[in-house]
Amino acid sequence: MFIVDKITGKAVFDTPVERARQKAEEALLSKGYSKDEIFVDYIFEVELPEGVAKAIADLLVQVEGKNAIIVMCAPPTALVPYERMALACARVLNATYAVALNVDETTVMKAKDGSVIGKDLDCLPKREEFKFDDYVLAEERLEREKRILVTYLNILHCVGCRIERKD
Repeated sequence: MFIVDKITGKAVFDTPVERARQKAEEALLSKGYSKDEIFVDYIFEVELPEGVAKAIADLLVQVEGKNAIIVMCAPPTALVPYERMALACARVLNATYAVALNVDETTVMKAKDGSVIGKDLDCLPKREEFKFDDYVLAEERLEREKRILVTYLNILHCVGCRIERKD
């Protein structure tokens, strides 16, 4: 009923989405990213003209303190909308890669231009080979990405819905 998260060590409810997260965590660890560089359920604020919204990335990988990889985990058969959500999240957080995956499928994209670089986690660079894409979104484009992210999160994702075992 529960599985142990590879990063936090906490027991979490075993769901298809959680299995996708564990698949991503295992791949990142095998590529040399440390547990200290991988943030689980990374919650951050998105400033909009109307106010501030809470947002979440299922996994945020930082390299040398800079946002590098965003991972959004999808339920079975729902990968396509998560691809767009992951891309918006990566752009808002100025990360280099956006990853959307479920237990069966994966899409890895460059956040800068949205190009798909692969359909499995093997195409992500190893930690020692990581190179950042430096890009700056125009303010209008950034505002659009923020709205896309907040909309998708409100429709597809529940902030704080991960079930953890009580100690």
